[in-house]
Amino acid sequence: MHEWKDMDTNTFYFFRKEDGLIVGQVYNLAHTKIWGAKIPVNAREEDILGQYINIDFAKKAVEKYWDVQSRTLIE
Repeated sequence: MHEWKDMDTNTFYFFRKEDGLIVGQVYNLAHTKIWGAKIPVNAREEDILGQYINIDFAKKAVEKYWDVQSRTLIE
């Protein structure tokens, strides 16, 4: 299960409730009305999902990414 956490007015983290691992981030671009969304891949890399017109679309992009990944089985 995942949940959003508001760390300050310009950044929101998407994390797993069972262990607190951050699996996504939504952030404001330079105090504008544009929001970015990204997914951490490992400690040194992240995937940028895109730039969005508001925070709701950015959050939905992160949630959709993990919804799709939860249906993918890699062995």
